[in-house]
Formats: sequence, C-alpha cells, structure tokens
Amino acid sequence: MKFVFTCDDVGLAPGKQAVQWFEMVVEWLNGMAIPGTFFWVPKPPNGPSDENEFWMDAIRRARGDGHDFQLHGLTHHCLEFGPPQESIRRHAPKIFEAYDREPEKWEREHSVEALRKSFEEAATIYERAFGEPPLVFRAPCFGICENAYKAMFESGIRYSSSRSVNPAATGYVITGRQELEPWQPDYPGKPFRQGPGVLEMPCLEDLAIRGVESNAFDALLDLFKREVDNYVAGLGDWPCGVFGSHYHSMAKQMALTSRLYERLFDWMAGQGITEWTTFRAELE
Repeated sequence: MKFVFTCDDVGLAPGKQAVQWFEMVVEWLNGMAIPGTFFWVPKPPNGPSDENEFWMDAIRRARGDGHDFQLHGLTHHCLEFGPPQESIRRHAPKIFEAYDREPEKWEREHSVEALRKSFEEAATIYERAFGEPPLVFRAPCFGICENAYKAMFESGIRYSSSRSVNPAATGYVITGRQELEPWQPDYPGKPFRQGPGVLEMPCLEDLAIRGVESNAFDALLDLFKREVDNYVAGLGDWPCGVFGSHYHSMAKQMALTSRLYERLFDWMAGQGITEWTTFRAELE
C-alpha cells in the first residue's frame, strides 16, 4: 500500500528561520527516501510567495530532489474558503468566532463567484512559481464549503485534500479530554466526490501539530498507530492514504518528531504500507 506524506504551510512565514526549518524537513525526508507533497501558500500577508527568493530558492532545490508542491489556500485565512468541519470546534473554538459574529458577511464571501476569483488568483501565482497548474488544493484549517468545491471545479482543479478523517484525535492531544480519545471519524478514509466532480481525499490528522513531549512520546506513538489502523480500515480497497503534517511543528522539535515518525513508519511498513509517493505522481 502507498501513502502520500503531506506537509502544510510552506511559504506562509516570511523569515529565514522558517525556510531553514523547511530545509530541515526536506533533508530528513531525503534521508528517509520519502518524497513529500508540500502545500504552498501563494499569497501570505507579506506578499506573493513567488516573489520571496529565499523561499523559492529552497523550494527549487526541494523540487530537484523530487518533492511535490500543491496549493494551500490563497492567504491562509482559516475561513477564506469556508468554515472548518464542525467537529473542530470542540478543540479550536476561536477559529469559528469570526464566522459566528458575521455569518452574512461570510456567506457573501463564500459565493461561487467570489471563491472562483480566489481560486483563479491562487492558481495564477502558483503557475508563475511552478510553471504548471496546481493539481490538488488543501483549504487552510480544513475550512471549505460546498460552493468552494463548485468554484474549484470551475477553476480547473479536480482534486482536494481539505478534510480530516478524525479531528477528535487532535482534539484529544490538544485538550486531554478523554471523550475525544476513541475513534469517532467525521468521514470515511476513502476519497469521495464533492460538488460537480472534485475528488476529496481526506487525510490522517497531524497529531504532532503542537509538538512532541518526551514524557508523552510512547503514548503519542500508540495513538498514531491506532489512528493509522482505523484510517486504513476505512480506506478499504483504496490503494493510497494521506498523512498530514506541518513543517514548522516538525522542525521546532526535529529530534523528537523525526524519531516519532521513524518509529511509526517502521511499524507502518510492517503493516504493509511500504511505498511513499506524491499527489502529482499518483494523480497525473
């Protein structure tokens, strides 16, 4: 069985430290012989990402190593393409506050026409940077709505990975609330069609998004294994899973996080997950 290692937020932070963290993750992936699919933010607050040469130099080197880059929103506002899936409210209620204050505003901004303009702007910047159109879209914070799928399709993007299978797991890691520990998925692991023809490929949660504590290392590894088991069972006969991560969360504690992932991936290989691929390699 194959898996895609996805990694979010590339290009979002402007400083050199962020790029160095990204390069640390790329170096680790190279050492593991794992090609990554990095989700790239085209228009962060500091300006179009393709104009940031420090980032683009690092990205060009990573592409030369076989890594893939896909589209991660436009500005990376958590509501720009729709609200996150409702279960995320349990552990991240602040994300929803702006939406709850002004639902009429967001309904206007989430019209098909408005969202199509956002997709087209994002795709234009992406094409300037990479010389080809984006293949896969991931909404920031898993915030996406039905109109976004329609606008995405009209903009020529046919694949999305904008939903999490089981946000409860991240909720448990962040809050420690015991009722969130059991498997309680929002979606099956198997991809499904949305809107007029977008294939939505939900991903396995990034359980290391808030870091890895040395005294909780074994417990987090065990939770990851349970999540993978349940996720793969939900995939059924679908041949490829999607693993979620964030480069900055990894690099802040690289020694611990890389060790966690190495042990997890060794275990996954024993379960028959023996090949890592990219979205572009699988879908083109």
